[in-house]
Amino acid sequence: MAKSSSQPAILLLGNYRPAVVIARALAPLGYRIVLGLQGEEHGVRFSRFVSETWDHPELSRTVAFQSELKGYLHRNPQITSVLPVTEEFVNAFARQDISLPEGVVLASPSNDVVTTFSDKVGALELAKRLSVSTLPFAIVEDYADLISQAAAIGYPLTIRPLGTTARLFGRKALILANSRELRTELKAWPQGHARLLLQRFAEGTRHNVYFAAECGRLIGVSESKINRTNNVDGTGLAVDGQTLAPTSELLEGTRRLVAATRYTGIGLAQFIVDPQSGDTCFLELNPRVSGSHAVPERAGLPLSRWAVELAEAGPGSDQASTDCTFGRCDIRYVWTSGDLLALKTSLMDRNISLSQVPGLLFKIARSALSANTHMIWRWDDPLPALATLLGCLPRFGFVRRMFGRRGAEAVQVQRPNG
Repeated sequence: MAKSSSQPAILLLGNYRPAVVIARALAPLGYRIVLGLQGEEHGVRFSRFVSETWDHPELSRTVAFQSELKGYLHRNPQITSVLPVTEEFVNAFARQDISLPEGVVLASPSNDVVTTFSDKVGALELAKRLSVSTLPFAIVEDYADLISQAAAIGYPLTIRPLGTTARLFGRKALILANSRELRTELKAWPQGHARLLLQRFAEGTRHNVYFAAECGRLIGVSESKINRTNNVDGTGLAVDGQTLAPTSELLEGTRRLVAATRYTGIGLAQFIVDPQSGDTCFLELNPRVSGSHAVPERAGLPLSRWAVELAEAGPGSDQASTDCTFGRCDIRYVWTSGDLLALKTSLMDRNISLSQVPGLLFKIARSALSANTHMIWRWDDPLPALATLLGCLPRFGFVRRMFGRRGAEAVQVQRPNG
């Protein structure tokens, strides 16, 4: 329970790694930070910038969550704003599954904006209408349609589940070179998916455009390119990247999308850029805090502060400057715990051997030491990163399974000669 105080407080919903970045940005501005505990980044609660935590019902229990949220805010009137950190909370507010009492501000883009960009196909269609470069795409609902549309779109091809948090066989996307790979990887329609998004695979590097906008005008932009992700095929989450000067095509594409939706708030637009030809392709726009939120904050864009201030100003304030602030171009960032978790998962899935581990650990360490920005680590607030790193360490059972499996394999190899 939050303590009684006259100091204004902000409730963060979604215990995810950007939450610690937001806490570090807003606490020095005079806000008390209250953290909802539902989520996967259990180290955030140990930040010295988090004043209190709220152990609330799961969001899936909508009625119970709404009731507890209403009661909690009533008992803690110092909470003036609620900032949903994760997609599930952003979408729940946009669908109006949950709501806030009068007088408490929701620091999130409008319901219409969230609905527009949460519909991945609708967002691609909007981009196409606005002449923002896209590649051929289609939505499929059964296996026969998947095979037919894949042939029409052509290869190489990506297949993605709808929804940013959804996974297809544990991955954000499948990249398939030809029809033979398609039938090998997907012998039948995958369970748990009503629809899938097919799109021609874009050759190149993924670029993130972090931004803030007011009434359809960009007020801040920072661009980064992703050097490496937690998957060897380039899909998944960024673990290594760097900021750079805004690419004119990406800046203009983001401007058009923001203007068309009268966007107010912060967000992340993602593109693919071919380093050889310079050709670009729009992927998606996420109307919320990004997983790599530490990057634009370190680059000089106060997105956390802007998210709250834009929401508190209310719709129609239209007071933004016509100038746009651009982030620094000298930021090299890493997500070390994400790297370590990917290594651990690769071992469990037997995608790498134990003999490869020292070399991969050296590469992870080299990236960590050469970067000037870490997603979670900060010298003056070390506990969140340390707690997260502890969660990455192999447990005894994991080690026993790994070496036990190798021992069993050795026995099987030696048995014919025994």
